[in-house]
Amino acid sequence: MVTVDDRPRLTEEEKKQNHIQSEHKRRTQIRNGLEAVSKIVPGCENLQRSEGVLLHKLVEFMAVHMEERQKMIEELESLGEEVDLQMKVCLRNLDDYHKNRSKPEEGAMSASRSPTKEPGEQPGEQREGDDSHAGY
Repeated sequence: MVTVDDRPRLTEEEKKQNHIQSEHKRRTQIRNGLEAVSKIVPGCENLQRSEGVLLHKLVEFMAVHMEERQKMIEELESLGEEVDLQMKVCLRNLDDYHKNRSKPEEGAMSASRSPTKEPGEQPGEQREGDDSHAGY
């Protein structure tokens, strides 16, 4: 029976190579995930964007769709329809999102730099006269 103490230890070079491989795998997974997001979120098709901008647009996109879901749920309930609890679960986080948007954190975009969208406006759309996202 081989015990932990009997196994040969990794050399420093082997440890370094394992770390490099792990980091490469992690970066590839992140890159693939960001590429998938850029194909889903309107206005993010260009992969030249920074990860932060892409993630910010993803959050905006999700918030818009969560708000639409909430309106549909309210409409169904006003018609006397029963709405499955799981349909409502993610909407609890929407309230937290709106509360936290007004609290700028260090390194995060504040609500003043991220204007709210008009009804029907898609995330990533630039309003006439709005150059806050120029160059992105």
